[in-house]
Parts: sequence; C-alpha cells; structure tokens
Amino acid sequence: MKTSRWIKLIGILCIVFGSLGIIYNISFFFTTQWINDTWPEVTPERLKWLELQAYFGFFVNTIYLIAGVFFLRKKPFSLNLMYGALTISILYVVIPLFFIEPNNSFLFVLIGPIIDLVLLIGVYRIRNYYYESPSEVVKLFGEITLAPAKLKLMTLLGVLFISIPILMQCLWIYAFNLADNQFDRVAILYSYLPEFLHGQYVASYLALTFCLLAIILSRISMKLPGVLWKSLNVITLIISSILLLLSLFQLM
Repeated sequence: MKTSRWIKLIGILCIVFGSLGIIYNISFFFTTQWINDTWPEVTPERLKWLELQAYFGFFVNTIYLIAGVFFLRKKPFSLNLMYGALTISILYVVIPLFFIEPNNSFLFVLIGPIIDLVLLIGVYRIRNYYYESPSEVVKLFGEITLAPAKLKLMTLLGVLFISIPILMQCLWIYAFNLADNQFDRVAILYSYLPEFLHGQYVASYLALTFCLLAIILSRISMKLPGVLWKSLNVITLIISSILLLLSLFQLM
C-alpha cells in the first residue's frame, strides 16, 4: 500500500481510538455510583485507583488523538509525537499489569497494546517516505507470498473467526428479547457463555479481536482468483467491519 494511504489509515485509527478512549474515561466519572451498587466488592481504595487511571487515561488518549491529527497533517514533529503517543499508550496499559493479579480478562487487556504495537511498527516502516514520497509502496511486514492453498485456508479461518462475533450478537438479541431489564438480560447472556467471558466488556473485547483477525485474513486473501473466493472474502470483510464498529460502540 502507498505511503499516503498508510498515513491516512494510521492517523484515522489513532483519532478514532483516542476519541473512544476519551469518551470512556469521561463516562467513568458518571458511573462511579453505579459501580458501587453493581460491584459491592470494589473497595474505596480500588475505586480511587480506578479514578486515577481514568484521569491519566484521559491525558494519554488526548495525546493519542492529537498525534493522529498531526500525523495526517505531516508536521515536522509528527513522527516523534506519534512514537511518543503510541509508546505512552502501551506503557499505560502494560505497567499496571505487573501490580495486579491475573484474572479471566487479563489477556483481553493486552489487545490495546498489541494494536498500538502494530501501529508503531507501521509508523517506523514508513518513516523514510513520510515527508518525501507519498506514492512509495510500503509493505509493513515485508514481502508476503503465500500459496493459493494457504490463502484458501486463511479465507476459511476468516469465516470461522467472524462467525464467533455473529453468534455472540445473536445470543445478545435473544437474551434482550427474553427480559425487561438490563440486569436480567446480562444474566441470561452469561448463562450461555463460558465463565471467563462474564467480565465487563470481556465479550466485546473478544468480538473486537476476532473481527480484526477476520479483517486481516480476508484482506490478505483477496488475492485469490475465482468469483467464489473473492465474494467470500468481500462478504467477510464487510461483515467484520460492521461488527468491529458495533463492538467499538459497545465499549463506549
């Protein structure tokens, strides 16, 4: 993909993720009473720690969003600002993990840092062409050549990955229609899910992960010849993108 397209993609993703992060951080301060009522096991000390994280998260996500804006505008300091924003965002999530006990949602917390790491690799790979050659073709992970059989396997894996978020959305619609209040709806949904998916936002993070994997696999497999395989990848890509946006909306 050309440098100019990578710049737009990375910049827009940073703006979107930064905006969602800011909205989440702000919304936290309006839900502290709800947290106390819903999870009485949360101690005042734990709640203060969460508030401190929200304040610092607001700062981190603001820098994240600003970096995305300036990255699109190609200012002289844009590259260094993007390096700093992505690094701070990774450390903001990773460092606290060394001071808490692992739980069922531990792995899902790492999704954000992994995405930031991929974006950081992308920024590093296009650094030499960022200001000078917008038409330069840059492959972020080098030249990738796969046999048709492997591309077909990746297509089927993409379909498998996207079937999981589809199933979860269907379960939520079913649970939504069975109850009249949110508490009962969530309880019904949890009755169909394994225990490690019962945490807040864990199911959304899982759906987000599988959507991203499906998008990546279907995008790579678009090189396959044949109407059937191309159509299958296009459908997977479209559905994955829609469910990805839906999962992001549910995290707000």
